[in-house]
Amino acid sequence: MPFGVTMGNRKNLVHRILTPRLLRRNEERYRETEALVKKFKKKEEKEKDVGKSFEDDSPCKEEAPKTQIQHSVRDFCEQTTFHGVNMIFTTSLYWVRFLWVVVSLVCICLCMYSFSHVKDKYDRKEKIVNVELVFESAPFPAITVCNLNPFKNHLARSVPEISETLDAFHQAVVYSNDATMDELSGRGRRSLNDGPSFKYLQYEPVYSDCSCVPGRQECIAQTSAPRTLENACICNYDRHDGSAWPCYSAQTWEKSICPECNDIGFCNVPNTTGSGNIPCYCQLEMGYCVFQPESRVRRIWEFQGNKIPEKGSPLRKEYMEQLTQLGYGNMTDQVAITTQAKEKMILKMSGLHPQRRAALGYGKSELIKMCSFNGQQCNIDTEFKLHIDPSFGNCYTFNANPEKKLASSRAGPSYGLRLMMFVNSSDYLPTTEATGVRIAIHGKEECPFPDTFGYSAPTGVISSFGISLRNINRLPQPYGNCLQKDNPQSRSIYKGYKYEPEGCFRSCYQYRIIAKCGCADPRYPKPWKRSAWCDSTNTTTLNCLTTEGAKLSTKENQKHCKCIQPCQQDQYTTTYSAAKWPSGSIQTSCDNHSKDCNSYLREHAAMIEIYYEQMSYEILRESESYSWFNLMADMGGQAGLFLGASIMSVIEFLFFAVRTLGIACKPRRWRQKTELLRAEELNDAEKGVSTNNN
Repeated sequence: MPFGVTMGNRKNLVHRILTPRLLRRNEERYRETEALVKKFKKKEEKEKDVGKSFEDDSPCKEEAPKTQIQHSVRDFCEQTTFHGVNMIFTTSLYWVRFLWVVVSLVCICLCMYSFSHVKDKYDRKEKIVNVELVFESAPFPAITVCNLNPFKNHLARSVPEISETLDAFHQAVVYSNDATMDELSGRGRRSLNDGPSFKYLQYEPVYSDCSCVPGRQECIAQTSAPRTLENACICNYDRHDGSAWPCYSAQTWEKSICPECNDIGFCNVPNTTGSGNIPCYCQLEMGYCVFQPESRVRRIWEFQGNKIPEKGSPLRKEYMEQLTQLGYGNMTDQVAITTQAKEKMILKMSGLHPQRRAALGYGKSELIKMCSFNGQQCNIDTEFKLHIDPSFGNCYTFNANPEKKLASSRAGPSYGLRLMMFVNSSDYLPTTEATGVRIAIHGKEECPFPDTFGYSAPTGVISSFGISLRNINRLPQPYGNCLQKDNPQSRSIYKGYKYEPEGCFRSCYQYRIIAKCGCADPRYPKPWKRSAWCDSTNTTTLNCLTTEGAKLSTKENQKHCKCIQPCQQDQYTTTYSAAKWPSGSIQTSCDNHSKDCNSYLREHAAMIEIYYEQMSYEILRESESYSWFNLMADMGGQAGLFLGASIMSVIEFLFFAVRTLGIACKPRRWRQKTELLRAEELNDAEKGVSTNNN
């Protein structure tokens, strides 16, 4: 035996020796035939599987579509990976099949119930907020500072609209101190007139209670109320300084017509050369006339007196009727009276030209006396930008240039913004309830709204505002409802500023006023130039502004504004602390060279400190709490738990649906072709039979 022959080879050799040649040949043919049969079976099974996966549209197929659908359904149920479904068709026992049907239906119901809970959780669009603390210097915000008193009293009095508003406020406050419920219940609303047409003249005739000197024609005016108008006198009232002089008995005055009057309201009858018909009150003994107002002659005790006429006096009822006519009917709360007077004054002042309004307020160097930032002296003239606010008049913004980046080198008051501001409380309006300054902390690209988002700091103290930056990143729809940066509001009236909900709300208010009143509210910018400003002296327009403004504050009307939060926003939170200022140990200097300069500054000045509390800031970023991938994972888990299904099971079902649909919706022409082929086969068969018979 040669080297390397194995036992298998040895066995084959013995087999060849002992087996006859004929038997060996038959055995070899049998093995070849068996191999061909196996190969043919494998090919047939492969074709069968392919036919099951895709609909066999061969025209030679003789089964009807209904039979094909039945076979397809049975094959799918026997081979599917949906557990329970294949068990129904693989058993021959009916009670076992019924049991599996019940179990499958129960599992399907439980799976659908769990799907509903998972879907509800996804529909809630819950969010999580990630807080990240960044340890680096944050950019310093813009700081807007204002005086709590919007306009100087002595300058505002020169504006007739403001003077009338302040006189009405004085009358309402005096009456509220001495009002009775019986009088309040009897007071009704009267229609207001639009005021006299001579409101820009300096002098006007007024009734006054006078003290006359015997032997002299001239009398001295008093602010007390006389018993009757016959006991009163008429004076020349100077609107600029509020003085009433000279005064003469009412019997020495009479109504007359003058041909002309000068620009301050006087006309000298003998020396006139005009040809007009001007109604006047003429002083007979002195020989001059004063322009007569279209409405009634005012009473000096109503807007300068400290007491109302006594009970039983005919002037008391007139006093109350005039108060109602001024818009303060049934009001005894001085806080409410002051609030309404402020609104009226702001509305009337907003109707003035911006340059005229700025001239009535406080100048930059007049309000801001000292300034330092990051330990260095700052330039007040160049680093503060004027911003005219409807509520606080002239305000000034520090760090308003978006291209210039300022940052504190360290935390603490010494490295922030420090201001010494002089408010001059001696020239405050009667409607200003507190002395001090108003500050607003905001981004450089945002419009300041000190009346809404401001902080007040009193005089006589050093007010420290420690700020912290919080950068907020909100999710847009469908997880949130915020305005993205690349989708700005085109209807905003604050052009050039970043979107803010407060600016959006005021824009919505302005558009509503234009639509309802036919004019724009002068307190806010106009959306377009063609719209006219509302006349605040017109009673009808003023009532429209008040009514529509109140309606917009309701929840139903606020829904139409759709003012949402921006997706990216910087918020500044503050902490406040205060200390008495200035201390007695420092030597201060005053502009008026007062002997007690510290007391003077405590009354008229304030010290402000605005700084970062720490050299870090927070980033709040919203993210999805339950995303679409979580939904699919939970649904897959529930389907696997109750049905043993997966994504592959779903794909199987889709293939089955497509295959069944293809069988059911076989085209008509394809059926006709099949019938034609079958007819040809029958013809061939008949020909073959006839040939055999022959």
